[in-house]
Amino acid sequence: MSESFFLYISFFVVTLIVSFYFNGYINKLFIGNKLTDPVNERSSHRYPATRSGGISIFFTICLACAFGVSTGQLTIPLYALLSVFFLTLTGFADDLIDVRYREKLFLQLFAAVLMFQSGYSIDSFHGVFNVYELPYWLEVASSVFVFVVVVNALNLIDGLDGMASFISMKFFLVTGGIILVSKTEWFLFFPIIISALLGFLWFNFNRNKKVFLGDTGSLFLGSIMAFLLFYILDSESSLVTDSLISRPLLAVLLLLYPLIDTLRAFIIRAYNNKSPFVADRVHLHHRLADKGYPHWKASVLTFSLSTFILIANFFLFSIIGLLGCVALTTVLLVIFYFIFFK
Repeated sequence: MSESFFLYISFFVVTLIVSFYFNGYINKLFIGNKLTDPVNERSSHRYPATRSGGISIFFTICLACAFGVSTGQLTIPLYALLSVFFLTLTGFADDLIDVRYREKLFLQLFAAVLMFQSGYSIDSFHGVFNVYELPYWLEVASSVFVFVVVVNALNLIDGLDGMASFISMKFFLVTGGIILVSKTEWFLFFPIIISALLGFLWFNFNRNKKVFLGDTGSLFLGSIMAFLLFYILDSESSLVTDSLISRPLLAVLLLLYPLIDTLRAFIIRAYNNKSPFVADRVHLHHRLADKGYPHWKASVLTFSLSTFILIANFFLFSIIGLLGCVALTTVLLVIFYFIFFK
């Protein structure tokens, strides 16, 4: 146990240092080649910034994972790796040349099909609507749909400094705890990705050396999250949380803010006869920014509120059940909206 703990701490510290170095170095390369993010009416920044954070995190994690795999401390499913790599390249292309949303959606569907081949999928609703095992066609459709929703939801909330990173870290902390006791050969990945995000955050909050995740980072992180949701919702996975909370409920709560905010934004755009994929400032985090919240405070607030709802559901699920937790979550969302976002 002590050897494993030392291993995880060592990877965490070294990855943090490497992430800090890559973010600084690649940011300078982007600035030197005039690859800065333009300031416009939608921008949340007023000073030059680059979208180099995603590629820096990607390189950092690839380097750390390669070392972990080569030493036998980490295993990564091949098709999951291919899917994540493909979608990261899609995000990088979008950061450089602005890929049209129809083309990007097609590429996301291809990545989803790759991910489906990883050996994990959404093959059961685990009793929701009294449905358990899914027919194959619905298993494929559900898996592809969830993959596309998750990667786009994380991409769409990446509008304030720290927002996507804090949400991602909460997700990886909780799923890392689950993996620690159910799939130990994957666990080393979690201290790696959390430390890579921490190295990025210093630059993300730095006004003079500001970097953004870009689509490279948000699609990279979103595809990893989608894979972990596949694992959580796969009927053959054994989870320590099964006696504490419903798997579908857990999956929703882990990404509650991105899912709620994306759904709300799509509804508002449809009501205004706009494409759901057109960028604007109707997101909840924009409301916080317009009310004068600093970016770090808005991100921490959103992180804290969604974490509170997650913890409340964990403690109360055995008492009030699935429907009770859905009602509780709805009530808390309404209360928080009128207190903080209205």
